[in-house]
Amino acid sequence: MREKIVFALYRHLLLNRDLFAEIEEFDEEESEEKEYAAEILRDISENEGSYIEEISNYLPNWSFERENYVEQALLLAAVSELKLQKTDKAVVLNEAVEIAKKFCDEDSYRYINGVLDKI
Repeated sequence: MREKIVFALYRHLLLNRDLFAEIEEFDEEESEEKEYAAEILRDISENEGSYIEEISNYLPNWSFERENYVEQALLLAAVSELKLQKTDKAVVLNEAVEIAKKFCDEDSYRYINGVLDKI
C-alpha cells in the first residue's frame, strides 16, 4: 500500500494532479487499506507546505525541489505517517528505506533514512 501512496504522490507532484483524485485510484484495494491511503493523502493535502518546510530543514546545502519526484513523494508519505502516529516510527523508516532501495538512486535510501530519523 505504501508504494501505491508514493506513486499517487508522484503523479500529484509530476502532473499537478489533485490528491483527492488520486484516492479514487485505490478502488480495487481493501476498504481498510484504501481508507488508510486516503487518510495519508488527505493529511498531505492539508499539510504539504509545512511538511516540505520541515523536510527541507534536514537537507543541508540542498532543497526539497531539487530532489527527484519519487524521493519527494516518499519523504512526504513517510512524514505524514510519522505525524499521524498510527504506525511505529521504526516500521515507517524501514518501509521508506525499502521503497527507496527499490525505486530511487542507489544511495538515496541513506539520506532518506537520515532525514526521517530526525523528524
